[in-house]
Amino acid sequence: MLKQPKYALSPTANEVIDAEFAGFSSIDEGQGFWYGFENHLMALGYERIAEAPCSCADNGWHGHQSECRWFRDWPNASKL
Repeated sequence: MLKQPKYALSPTANEVIDAEFAGFSSIDEGQGFWYGFENHLMALGYERIAEAPCSCADNGWHGHQSECRWFRDWPNASKL
């Protein structure tokens, strides 16, 4: 039986910056920003968990950041 990790991981600042660059590159290739951004984070093993609490530094008070609710090792993510 696989042991579930205790904590989920959010993307690091460098991973978010790389994902943003991938988003802008995808615009140049004829796709949208989110296509490149999301595909880059998914390639790193992250999933967007809609049921997860807001992961923004200010809890979404000023709007959500692009990396909000993206996690790796979210418990039971494959069952959502």
